[in-house]
Amino acid sequence: MKKQKLNVSEFMYREMPWIILLVLICIFTAFSPNFLKISNLVNILNQNSYVLVASFGIAFIMMSGQLDLSVGYQMSLIGVCSAILMVKYQIPAMAVILFAMLMGIVLCVMNTYLAMKLKLQLMMVSIAAMNIFQGISYEMTDSMTYNGFPDSFKLLGQGYIGPVPFPIILMVILFIIMNFFLNKTYMGRYVYALGGNEEASRLAGINVTGVKLMIAAIEGFFVGLSTMMLISRIGSAQSAIGPGTEFTVLTGILLGGVSIRGGEGRLSGVAAGVLIMAILSNGMQMAGLGTYAQFIVKGLIMIGAIGIDVYQMNKRQKAKKA
Repeated sequence: MKKQKLNVSEFMYREMPWIILLVLICIFTAFSPNFLKISNLVNILNQNSYVLVASFGIAFIMMSGQLDLSVGYQMSLIGVCSAILMVKYQIPAMAVILFAMLMGIVLCVMNTYLAMKLKLQLMMVSIAAMNIFQGISYEMTDSMTYNGFPDSFKLLGQGYIGPVPFPIILMVILFIIMNFFLNKTYMGRYVYALGGNEEASRLAGINVTGVKLMIAAIEGFFVGLSTMMLISRIGSAQSAIGPGTEFTVLTGILLGGVSIRGGEGRLSGVAAGVLIMAILSNGMQMAGLGTYAQFIVKGLIMIGAIGIDVYQMNKRQKAKKA
């Protein structure tokens, strides 16, 4: 039996997010010996656990060939609504967490349903929705900041189980569950099928409408949960919290090997891509680079990630024609 030859270029492309991650760790360790300390690495994971959780849901949307740009503004609206319920109306923390996840599901499903009904790309609907969500959020708060959350709510963003921060444990558990769902279930395969060719999926008997709404619900669940993790960690909520998160997540997902046109990608790659963005922020701070410099670097990385994706897509198309 012939052994299959290892295609080095395919392997490099497949594992590129992890290779870049390791290179960055080596570079920042050389600049700052404190970078590789366990306390700093745990801090990076803890601070970015909510971003990783949000990325799990957004990755599903992108793998299915769609793009939702309103996520940050959904987080803004969910955050202030949840804060008002806890602070002003004294609703128990667990009930508010469930409310936030349900609200995330409703907002994402609503966007997807409108896109299907109006026969528009989800991206176009989400651009309109982001303005609506932002306006409602600011109207509700009048630029106020809400804090004074109950102690029971702090576990979600600040708690520990033994020496390990609870947000990291939650993020790892969710990663394992969603990785299994994506790779080992029929519904996970439908996500890829939809992103690869929606019409072919429909002809194959897949309920495209149902799958799209399911993916939107998954996205909304993770957006709602990640919002709760964020406001629990910082101990306050205001309308400015959330916007901007979507671009960090999108850049990380693209770096992780998910095509902007859908149909491919791995959740492990997504995790690596988001961690690249997290390590870049942390490393640049330790190197003394300011916030504005970080914005420039992140923007350049996003352009590079899109460029690599387009290059690989064109390369595959040429190979098919040949």
